[in-house]
Amino acid sequence: MRAFVFFGAAAVLLAVFPESVAACPVCFDSSDENRMAFIATTAFLSLMPLGMVAGAGLWIRKKVKARGDEPVDPNRPEP
Repeated sequence: MRAFVFFGAAAVLLAVFPESVAACPVCFDSSDENRMAFIATTAFLSLMPLGMVAGAGLWIRKKVKARGDEPVDPNRPEP
């Protein structure tokens, strides 16, 4: 019961004072130019790893397809 009261009070305080739970004061700048810069940077940093993984996957696929076109040598020993 104590935990419920504690977390309930914390939730009420956070709902009353939402500015105090902001990640950083800079992210919520009133300047539209700054806000758009933060949004663009966030999108870039979120999409860049996905692009890198997709690029690596396409590169591996290309290498596998290129290797698959080679004729099989029947005299080659098994690995």
